[in-house]
Amino acid sequence: MACDKHVFKLDSKSHPPEFQTFDGFYNNVFKVDLGAVDTPLLRKVSPVYEDSVYAPVKGYRKNPFEISDALMTRSPACGNDGKVACGSKTGKSAFLVFFGQQVVEEVLDAQRPGCPPEYFNIDIPKNHKFHLGNNITGTTGKSSMPFLRSRYDYKTGHSPSNPRQQLNEITPWIDGGLIYGTSKAWADVLRTNKNGSLAPHGLLASDEDYPEGLFPVQNKIRLPMANPPPPAFHSNFIKEHHTSPVDRFFVLGNPRGNENAFLLSFGIILFRWHNQIATYLSETRKGWSGERVFQEARKWVIATHQHIVAYNWLAEWLGESLNEYPGYDPTVDPQIEQFFQTAAMRFGHTLVTPGAYMRDYACGKCKPISFYGLKIKNKEKFEQPSKFMSNYSVRTCNIYWRPREPFLMPYKHCAGEKGERTRADIDPLLMGMASQRCEREDNMIVEDLRGNVFGPLEFSRRDLMAVNIQRGRDHGTPDYNTARIAFGLPPISSVKEYIEKTNTATPIEILEAMEKLHMPELDEMESEQACQRDSDNDGIMSEVDCIEARRKKAWTNIDVWTGGILETSDRPGPLFRSIIKDQFTRIRNADRFWFENTNWKTPRFTDKQIERIKTLTIYDILVSVTRMLKEDIQSNPFRVPVEGVESDQEFWEKCVNAEPKLWVKSPCWKVNYDKNGDAIGNNVSSICYHFPQLDSNYTPVENCVEVGHYDYFSGSEVSYILTYIFLGVVVLAIASWVPMMVTLKQRRKGSDLVRVQKNLSRSFTISGRVGTPYAGREWISSKDGTRAIAILLTDKNCIQLYSHKNELLRSIDLSGKEKLDIVVVSDGTHLVLKNPTEYDCVLEFDGQLIRSAFMDTIREKLAGVIEIHEQYTALKPALASAITKHERLSRLENFFRIVFAQAFNIDKPSGSKNLLDPKMIREVINTELTRVEFADALGMNTDSQFVEKMFGLVDRDRNGYISFREFLDMLVVFAKGTAEDKAQLMFEMYDIYRTGMLSSEEFKHMIRSMIEAANADVNNEDVEDLVKSMLDSAGLQRDSMVSLQDFQRILGRYKDTLGYAQLNFRGLNVPETKMGTGRNSLHESARAAVISVYGGQDMEESLSESGLRGQPEEKDTSILPNVEQKNRCRTFFELYRLQIFWTLLFTMVVLAIFAERAYYYSVEREHGGLRHIAGYGVTITRGAASVMMFCYALLLLTMCRNSITNLRETFLHRFIPFDNFVLFHKYIAYVGLIFTVIHVIGHSVNFYHISTQTASDLSCLFTDYFRSTHVLPKFHYWCYQTITGITGILLVIHAALIYIFSTTYARTYVFRMFWITHNTYPVWYILMILHGSGRLVQEPLFHNFLLGPLVLFVLDRLVERLIILK
Repeated sequence: MACDKHVFKLDSKSHPPEFQTFDGFYNNVFKVDLGAVDTPLLRKVSPVYEDSVYAPVKGYRKNPFEISDALMTRSPACGNDGKVACGSKTGKSAFLVFFGQQVVEEVLDAQRPGCPPEYFNIDIPKNHKFHLGNNITGTTGKSSMPFLRSRYDYKTGHSPSNPRQQLNEITPWIDGGLIYGTSKAWADVLRTNKNGSLAPHGLLASDEDYPEGLFPVQNKIRLPMANPPPPAFHSNFIKEHHTSPVDRFFVLGNPRGNENAFLLSFGIILFRWHNQIATYLSETRKGWSGERVFQEARKWVIATHQHIVAYNWLAEWLGESLNEYPGYDPTVDPQIEQFFQTAAMRFGHTLVTPGAYMRDYACGKCKPISFYGLKIKNKEKFEQPSKFMSNYSVRTCNIYWRPREPFLMPYKHCAGEKGERTRADIDPLLMGMASQRCEREDNMIVEDLRGNVFGPLEFSRRDLMAVNIQRGRDHGTPDYNTARIAFGLPPISSVKEYIEKTNTATPIEILEAMEKLHMPELDEMESEQACQRDSDNDGIMSEVDCIEARRKKAWTNIDVWTGGILETSDRPGPLFRSIIKDQFTRIRNADRFWFENTNWKTPRFTDKQIERIKTLTIYDILVSVTRMLKEDIQSNPFRVPVEGVESDQEFWEKCVNAEPKLWVKSPCWKVNYDKNGDAIGNNVSSICYHFPQLDSNYTPVENCVEVGHYDYFSGSEVSYILTYIFLGVVVLAIASWVPMMVTLKQRRKGSDLVRVQKNLSRSFTISGRVGTPYAGREWISSKDGTRAIAILLTDKNCIQLYSHKNELLRSIDLSGKEKLDIVVVSDGTHLVLKNPTEYDCVLEFDGQLIRSAFMDTIREKLAGVIEIHEQYTALKPALASAITKHERLSRLENFFRIVFAQAFNIDKPSGSKNLLDPKMIREVINTELTRVEFADALGMNTDSQFVEKMFGLVDRDRNGYISFREFLDMLVVFAKGTAEDKAQLMFEMYDIYRTGMLSSEEFKHMIRSMIEAANADVNNEDVEDLVKSMLDSAGLQRDSMVSLQDFQRILGRYKDTLGYAQLNFRGLNVPETKMGTGRNSLHESARAAVISVYGGQDMEESLSESGLRGQPEEKDTSILPNVEQKNRCRTFFELYRLQIFWTLLFTMVVLAIFAERAYYYSVEREHGGLRHIAGYGVTITRGAASVMMFCYALLLLTMCRNSITNLRETFLHRFIPFDNFVLFHKYIAYVGLIFTVIHVIGHSVNFYHISTQTASDLSCLFTDYFRSTHVLPKFHYWCYQTITGITGILLVIHAALIYIFSTTYARTYVFRMFWITHNTYPVWYILMILHGSGRLVQEPLFHNFLLGPLVLFVLDRLVERLIILK
């Protein structure tokens, strides 16, 4: 046992010492974040970014692929004869190399890319295999290899004085981060069993599926461990559209601990080492809690690991030891230095082997064990290898991210002390790595790294050497010579100097190639005038001197990694040794918890314990936590077995000598160096024994799976196309649903025709109306559609149209007419009743039978009274020739325009060009007003006595209509006549029999009608009193007759007032008069009417000049021959200036909102990375989304009916057109629809771009959308598996429902569906809120727009409810 019981003599009741934090904080009490997680890497030299801030280095640096191919390609064989395998010259084992990887993972993790992703892709030369592709595998060539820049501190990279600083995501301390993690939460998970319970006795939780606690628990809890796709299975992934799940890994402290089987084996060793110590402590320290045991065991694991790394592994790695420990120094910064991260720590790449053997124990004669690798996955059966055992080694390039397979493969071990196991376990791989040499210490890199290291799914293989070079440029690291100067080494300017100062073993041909490759081109030199002038040679530099200048310039272009790796001899060159030694010295000396630090009030370790720790080696730990015995592995696994080592005697006898043919003898030597790195004495030569060197060119091994690519949109094609087809079909289906419902409704009406007819007849009989009603519909116009009516022909030859609620809609009086023109539609069930004095009546019947019955009734009742002319024509021309109500109103508008022009001597009336059309003028002259239209023009009820009397007075020909001339004469009198003229006109209105006398009763009716004309409300008693007082004032009795002179005398005191006779016209915005009566006089009404219809200030002056305020003049009342159009737009703006203002204001706000969001995502959020993926489509969709939120929230304000009604009665109606809120509601809705369509179309483009991006980039950009790391998010994921996507689909469908059923056609025929769909608006707002809550792109914003309008809308509805309840 490595842990003797006498070592632990701590008092079980003693106070626990301070334990080291997991995240590195408070290691240094003076600067608590020194060495903590997520702190910037150290820079010994200022960066040389291209822009001095953050842009990666370019300059004259050469293409990384060209450098890798020219300087680091592995030779088929080594030695003078070219027949020797390229193994380590000093006997370093593969165990040493892969142990070094776990050392790096212990102190450094700067591999995660930044977020948002920044690509610094590497151009691929045309002759490179990545560019050429592979016709056999069907792999297409690529022009560049993806490269993501490192994560950095976002507080840096803003100016040359604050350049970008990359981060170390773990602590630089040797503190067990590989197995414990860098946070307490992570460590707690490592201690948690599958059932959720905490592992007892301070143990790390082990997987119950494997006996004896051999392995950590499997990652079923799905810790966020690194999970790139295993490149060996790339062909499966591109077919299945997913990679391997993260729960296949064992949980370890470092997220990258499962990268390969070699790294994982060391993590398992430390895992078992912890549990072995914890088990011992829990048995011997009964009073300690599980937490105390865990922390104490962790302290011992960290201490032994520190010793092995700093004093055993590093000595073998560098060929020299660290200086003696001087004690803890809090002034030292332990952080990883940039040169170490980007170059020196990568020295091990030259030592990595193409794979590793697995071998049996000594009881099995240490024979290699077959690992079938990919052949097992392909389910092929192979016998034991007979000739080339290396065929079935663990191939490095194919074991990436499938680390458990060598350990869990079935294998029956030979009998041993600890019994048999049915799985291979980690022992065979560890023994195999210790039995083979690593690659030779040189500039050559195996193909497993140089072209076959793992990569993302879209580029499954990468050149790690090109990545090393590009990483240095990404971090802004200076050139090779600058690094040498920084570490006290002289700069180099030639190949000769390079050889002399580095003692490199790299062939001179490679060094010359390096110099030549980095020489700048001649035009580059000329740009700096380096090869143009020389004062010593007539100002012209010779060609030889120019070449020499280029050579010197080359040494300032060499990257640190390139120059440093070529320095290699039998160990790292001077630069890398200096960097590595400096780094580990600082880590050791700055660590307050270093095991040798005794400067504690209560020592963490006693001197005896420290001495005991110093005696422990990796060999001691291996034999403690595995089945290996002394006979199974050499005492120093960092070196292959060496002949003559006394401590390995048993191993030599039972392992090497048992099957000597398995082992290869090679000379190896070890050089002793002093503390300054200088060689002491001669090389110590010895004989090393090892398995044959693995080499695809020298010894057969499993081939690396070729590079593969992946189109992330593949697998989304069907869902993308079907989704938009589905949405299109749904919209079309809803649109076609409307006419289908109309058709079904009409069919249902046809079947119910008889029942409806009977019900109508019964209802009309009950109401006392005489005649037979006919069911049908009245066609109003092509825009307004039709309405359901009941048609009744009365005995008085009047056609009346009733609603089904028994309300009179229209009455057409045929009495007094000589003829009636009827247009019978030949291809339908329509009738057009021509009505020249009004507008035509277009009737649609539910069948030919009903239309025929109606025609028969007309012929029967009008026979001999009215001449009926029937004309047959098609439906389309019949409707086109019908005069609609709108056209009638338009004609009346022209009627009033010309009447006013004639009445007020307006030579150039504003309006339509039609005013100049002789045909239109004839139509106007022939136009006659009905009583209803006359009353409507006066703004009075049709049944008013004033209307009745006035109509009878004006209608001089007694034909029941007011002609153009009759109306004009009346208007002239009221507009320009004197008070006597107006009094005479009113007197004649009531002097029915033209006797010149009015009875007192007629006088009273006249007074009442005048009161009605003023819209006053008085009772009969008030009227009686008024009449009596007026008669008394004129000296007349109650029953006296009133003559015109009496009437004028009675109204004498009101002569001035009479000049402002109270006559107004509907629809004219007439200002109040100075009389303050509340109504405007006819004089002012006419004047205001002319101004509102014909123009502004100029027109007012024209009216003054024309005598509107003076006496009436004789004038030519014929139609003005010189009528011209004024500015129609000016008139329009005058009438609708408020509507135009608010419409423009709303539109400008909408455009401003759109522009602000578009600018924000195009410029201010450029660093967010989303626009780089989706293009400017994201700016359009975000701008459209904000406009949508604004519009749909504002719609609620236009729905506050009660508030609008109340505000209409306030002074605000002068500034806000409350009467047009329905139109404004529609305008807002249409704007919202337009931007909704833009938003949907934009997202169709955006989601296409998003679906083409890498899964890792999307995880960065959409952090709120969690998904497993093996899931490749397709279009259907974004559309149907996210709250934003599914609510977006529902919103599109809902919008189609609301808008389609809001069309005029739908409102006319299926109003109920319009009402139902419109009342689903709460669902719309709920979906909008949910749509934004997904935080796909931004934080939810809809509530900012919605909250105010929603509160007002709710209050408005509450008021409405209270009014209803009252």
